[in-house]
This record gives sequence, C-alpha cells and structure tokens, in this order.
Amino acid sequence: MLFYLAKAGETGAKTSSSSKEETLNLPSLGDDIVVANGETPNQITTSSIAYSIASASCLVTIGELLTRAICPSLSSMVITSIVTVLAATIHPKWFKKLRSSGSAIGILFLQMFFAASGASGSLLLVLRRAPSLVAFSMMQIAIHFVFLIGIGRGIFRLDPNELYLASNANVGGPTTAAAMAQAKEWNRLTLPALLVGVFGYATATALSLSLGPLLTRIVA
Repeated sequence: MLFYLAKAGETGAKTSSSSKEETLNLPSLGDDIVVANGETPNQITTSSIAYSIASASCLVTIGELLTRAICPSLSSMVITSIVTVLAATIHPKWFKKLRSSGSAIGILFLQMFFAASGASGSLLLVLRRAPSLVAFSMMQIAIHFVFLIGIGRGIFRLDPNELYLASNANVGGPTTAAAMAQAKEWNRLTLPALLVGVFGYATATALSLSLGPLLTRIVA
C-alpha cells in the first residue's frame, strides 16, 4: 500500500543552486558515490571489503555475547544495534573509510534477505494457524498509519512521501525503508531511512520487548 501511495522521484526535495554541498546519497551497486565539498570517494578494494565484513562480524559477535550475559531471552538484534550505533558515533573516521564498500555489501545482502524472506514465507499458513495474530497485527499497522498521517499531514503539513517512508521505517525497519527509498528514487532519503530504522531497533524494540512481560503480569 505504501509503494502504491508514494510517488517516485525527488518531487519534494528542496534544492538550491547556490548550495556549496551536495547531498550524501547511499548508492546502488552500480552508482557513483556523491560526496560533499569535492571530497574524494573511497575506493572499493579487496581490503576495504575485508575490513567491512570483519567490522560487521565483530559488532554482531559483541552484540550476541552481551545479550547472553545481560539478557539471554532478549533478541541479540537489540543490543547489536545499540553497539553498532555507539561504535559509529565513537569512531566515525574508521566507519567513514568503510562507507563505499559497506554500502555496496549492505545493498547486496539486503536483496538476498528479501529473496530468502519471500521464499520462506507462506501467508496462507499464517492465516490458517494464527488468524488472531494477523488481525492484531493489521489493527496495529492501521492505527499506526492513521495516527502518523493524521498528525504528519493534518498538523505538521509534512511531505506525504516522507511520511510513507517513515511508516515503512517504523514498521518494516531499515531494510525495507532503504529499499523503498531507492526504488522510488528518493536518494536524499535513503540514509535517513536507514538511521531511523536502526534507531528504532536500538530503542523501541527493547522497550516493546520489556513491555510484554509487564502487560502479561497485569492481565494475570
């Protein structure tokens, strides 16, 4: 529905001919990287690919170890997201060097993720075994969408395409949001979509998982 409602192209982008900086866009595999102030883009080499994979592997391993030590019942994705955000904040120069190779590898694995998820999913099986869960999820998404569009368009008068992408980032996460931004040619919104999705993983996921046991105790 979001893809149907959204319009392709940078129609809502605010551009200025006098601007000295160009927007930093997250590229597709065949695109050149646009950088600000004539900065030389990082070359994608065997070493940069190796460093990117090694850095990602270390972050995932640290996140899993911390999850086992702190809260084994929690998904490691939550703490891994927090560790990744902290690492990029503390050592921005290191991750800046991995920007080109990391973007290319990330986009490649995004496509593999979508293909694997679609191949293993069965909507009929879910409807047959857990119809109440499907109804509950649809109600959640409907309330979220109505609230987001109502506040965003009715009060703050925000661009509808940005609201659709924000909805995707909140519900689907950074993977689907980045894919939507690239599919609709919203290059300037790809990086914000990723950041919002990762920020949601690092904050809202932990809050929601901790809220579950609390609500269970209240009901019981």
